[in-house]
Amino acid sequence: MGYRFKTYFLVLLPFFAFTLHLCVGKYPISPMLILTLLTKKYFGCSSEYVAEQLVFFNIRLPRAIMAALFGATMGIAGASLQSTLKNPLVSPYTLGISSGAAFGAALSIAFGFEKIGYNLLIEPSAFLFALFAVFMTVSISRVKGDFSPISLVLAGVIVTAMFQGLLTLVQLITKPESAQAIIGWISGRLNAITWGQTLLSIPLAVVGVTGIALLNWRIFVLSMGDEEARALGVDVKRERTIVIILVCLAVASVVAAVGIIGWVCLIAPHLTRLMVGSDPRRLLSASLSLGATFLLVADSIAKSIWIYEIPVGVIATLVGAPLFLHLMRRSMHAWGG
Repeated sequence: MGYRFKTYFLVLLPFFAFTLHLCVGKYPISPMLILTLLTKKYFGCSSEYVAEQLVFFNIRLPRAIMAALFGATMGIAGASLQSTLKNPLVSPYTLGISSGAAFGAALSIAFGFEKIGYNLLIEPSAFLFALFAVFMTVSISRVKGDFSPISLVLAGVIVTAMFQGLLTLVQLITKPESAQAIIGWISGRLNAITWGQTLLSIPLAVVGVTGIALLNWRIFVLSMGDEEARALGVDVKRERTIVIILVCLAVASVVAAVGIIGWVCLIAPHLTRLMVGSDPRRLLSASLSLGATFLLVADSIAKSIWIYEIPVGVIATLVGAPLFLHLMRRSMHAWGG
C-alpha cells in the first residue's frame, strides 16, 4: 500500500465513520435524508421531518462531533506521549492524566458545579488535577534524576490507582443524585452529550491538539533519545514539559465532558505505527484520524447492537483489549522487543 494511498485512506476514513455514526441508531436516518434535513435547516423553513430534525440536530450531531473529538484527542495524545517518552505503554491513562482529570471533574460534579453553567468550573478542575497527576507520576518515577520506561509505567499505575480510589470515595460521600451522575459519567456518557458540552470542550481540545501537531518536529527529535536531542540543541526537559501540558489540556477538556473511555489512546498509535511507521511527523496526524474513527465506530456499535444502549466505554474495552494485545505483539520489533 503506497504512502499516498495511505494518506487518502486516513483522511477519508473518519468522514465515513462520522457518516455511519449519524445514520445508525434506534432511529435510523439515511444519508439522503441527512442531506434533506441539512438543506431544509439552512435553506428552507419547511415543517416536514420535525421528528427527524429533532433527533439529528439535537442528539445525533453533537454526539458524533464529541465522539470524533474525543477519539482524535486521545489518539494524538497517546502517540505524542509514546514518542516523547519512548515507551509504547505510555498513554494519558497509564500516566494518570485521565484518572486525575476524572477525579477533578467528579469533585466538581459532587459540589454541584455542573448545575451552574455546566463545565465552567469542571474543566479547569479537571485540567489542574490532570497536571497534578502527571507531576506525581514523573516525580515518583525519577531515579537519580532521570526515569526509565519501567519506572514511569509503575508510577503511573500507582497514581492511577490512587485517583481511582479517591474517585470512589467521592461517590460514597456525595449526595445520591450526584453519585448517580458520576457513575454514569465514569462509564462514558456520549449518550448524554449536549451542544453546550460539545461547544465548551472544542476550544481547549483544539488548542491542545494544534499545539501538539505544531511540535511534531520537536517530538520527532525527542523520540530519538535525550542525548541525541541535546546534541541538536533541544532543551529536553522544557520541550517534554510543554508536550505534557498540551496533552493534559486536551485530555482534560474531553474527559470532563465525556467521562472515562479507555484504550483509544493505546490502540490508535499502535495501529497507526504499523501503517505509517514510528516517525512522529506522520504518526501524530494518522493517530488522530484512527482515534476518531475507532471511537465513532465503537459508539455506532454501542447504540445499535442491542435493544438497550450499551455504554461506549464497555464496547471500547471489549474490542480494544484483545486488539491492543495483538497490535502490541506485532509492533514489538519497532521498540526493540
